[in-house]
Amino acid sequence: MARSILSKRVVSALAVLTFGLLSVVTPAHAVSGVQIRAGENLGTVSIDDTAGVINRDRLLDALDDVDFYEPTNVAVYTREGEYSDDINTKTLEYAREHHPDWISSKTEDYGDYWADGLLIITLSVEGSGDGQIGTYFGEDRKVSTGQMDSIHEAGYDDFNLSRWTDGVIAVATKASSIMNRPWYKSPALWWTVAAGGGGTGIVVASVAAVRSSRRKSFAEELQSGTTHLTNVTMDLDETELAAKTLPTGSSHAAELERRFADFMVNYRQSFDAQAKLDAADKKYRSSSEGVEATKKFKTDAQNLDRTDDAIIAAAALYTRSASWEEAWRAQTQPLEDDLTQISTLIDNVEPELQASAAALASYREDATATLASLSTKLKTEDIDVDQALDQLSDLRKELTQRLDEFAKAQIEAFAENEDEKEQMREAMERSRQSTEYHGSRGGTILDVLNPGALFWSVNSYNAGYSSGTSSVAQARESASSSGSISTGYSGGGSFSGSGGSSRF
Repeated sequence: MARSILSKRVVSALAVLTFGLLSVVTPAHAVSGVQIRAGENLGTVSIDDTAGVINRDRLLDALDDVDFYEPTNVAVYTREGEYSDDINTKTLEYAREHHPDWISSKTEDYGDYWADGLLIITLSVEGSGDGQIGTYFGEDRKVSTGQMDSIHEAGYDDFNLSRWTDGVIAVATKASSIMNRPWYKSPALWWTVAAGGGGTGIVVASVAAVRSSRRKSFAEELQSGTTHLTNVTMDLDETELAAKTLPTGSSHAAELERRFADFMVNYRQSFDAQAKLDAADKKYRSSSEGVEATKKFKTDAQNLDRTDDAIIAAAALYTRSASWEEAWRAQTQPLEDDLTQISTLIDNVEPELQASAAALASYREDATATLASLSTKLKTEDIDVDQALDQLSDLRKELTQRLDEFAKAQIEAFAENEDEKEQMREAMERSRQSTEYHGSRGGTILDVLNPGALFWSVNSYNAGYSSGTSSVAQARESASSSGSISTGYSGGGSFSGSGGSSRF
């Protein structure tokens, strides 16, 4: 009942607001007491067409029909430009040299702002359909960055077709509809009024969708963690027995024995966490805090599952039980997978990567032979388990070094500047550190006992490189596409006039 009353009150309030707005807006002269006619608020117009691309008469005729909400002087400045030009600064420099009247003369402004009542449109032409557009405003005419973006966008289609005059007219017209726009003409307001109670419904639906998504994530993470914890529980007796049979005097075994002490503490904590999460109410399952708790539970349970695998495998290896060869194959599997996947990196590479690819190919041949020899020596007991694990570790470290070298070559070949190189390095490092890829390697002794990023897998490398190139490509597209307002005046001193520019 309370909800129904609230909805009626919202609709009634909106109805009253709608009626009031209609009463205010209907007669044009009621806004300011003067009938506003097309072009009446257009003040002076100056056109500095240094690029020679504007049809002056057509522009003046079009501006005569543009209606500004407040008296506005319009200045149009065109120039021949270069891609690297900062047209904000170029516009300020031009104004200081040729149009000091564009800059505020008020004592309190100290020459740091554009003159009141002014709209400046700067068109920088770089070639057919290419260039930049800038708009600059007196402080009493300034707009938000988002509004400025929509003003520029109004001219993009014409500018891309080299219809320079049409583009400037479109920009001026859009600016006139936004600068000093009365509150009751805001599109957002009319959308809300037209929606009636619908706006409230949209907000409620959005919140409900977020909560539903969180509950789904909560359930998925909890289920995944529960699966890992169930595996640990089923193997618990075997894990305890295996830990007791680990030999003394072995660095690998000693570290695993120490891990087992922490393992039991973490197991009990995870078991308690699972019980609390299972009993969580709907509100907690819908919260970000709840989702984070399930993610931690899954990660902890996954680590436990990997650790008990390593302990059981180590016991089999050190005691030469019936399953020792199977345990050893589990230790070599990550490297064998990497050796198989190296072809995905080096096949059909660009000429500048041939040397690095050849080094990886050579490593693959040597490592394949070494790994086979290593397994044979362990089987014949020419080496012990610790020696075998140390040599296996060396092989995987060497792969990581080769991948590091290949990454440098690939980044150098793909990236066009230092920023892009750093962007790619960061993406590849994130992938290398990601637990997503480490967890997929299973519970090998080396992976459990060493920092995750010590061994770089080919799978993780591929994911990182793909992420890096995608990130750079998106940045390039964003930089070359329309929009992305650039503000500020390089070398302009303390000048802080409102405005900015964008590419088309």
